[in-house]
Amino acid sequence: MGSDKPGHAFPGPQDPPLIRRGADRLRELAGPPIIAGSHDYGTGWRLVSDEPGTVGPVAGLIAGLATADTDWVLTLAADLPFPSPLLARRLLGIALGEPLAQAVVPERSGRLEPLFAVYRCDAVDDLRTVARQLARPEQGPSLRQTVSGLRLRRVGEPEWRQWDPEGASFVNCNTLGELAAAVKLALAQTDQGGNP
Repeated sequence: MGSDKPGHAFPGPQDPPLIRRGADRLRELAGPPIIAGSHDYGTGWRLVSDEPGTVGPVAGLIAGLATADTDWVLTLAADLPFPSPLLARRLLGIALGEPLAQAVVPERSGRLEPLFAVYRCDAVDDLRTVARQLARPEQGPSLRQTVSGLRLRRVGEPEWRQWDPEGASFVNCNTLGELAAAVKLALAQTDQGGNP
């Protein structure tokens, strides 16, 4: 995007930063958010530093799980503006009914979506082990590969589409063009009386 993605304004009431847009949609389902990073973008949320010796999203996931004070953590990438509260609720419900699972992760088009998923906090040591095994020179381990090393409850597309038929939870904003498209979608939903 040419600048720090989570801090980009998402046009709407009070133009919240993109990171707040997604988290606000889920605020009634979880405790105060934890940001794995060095900026809170004016949110006042708790910051945690990335796992030492690891880079990339895996470092943030490990840091968040290591400092959480709950049994389960709902993770959300900072660039997902439309996470479905119903889908989040269902993922947690699945997690609570799967005592052996370390994570409940949706699959879309045959690929894991590990940045809108639920993780058991006590999986953190296994995540560290897998991350070390998969580390590459000067690059962090692949998040999908690392998460695949846990005991997963995969939530297939036919299952999660019951709760998020359009797959809006996985619309992300990696570029200014994708951000503009997401804003257009939010405005269209508002005009139709939906939940933007």
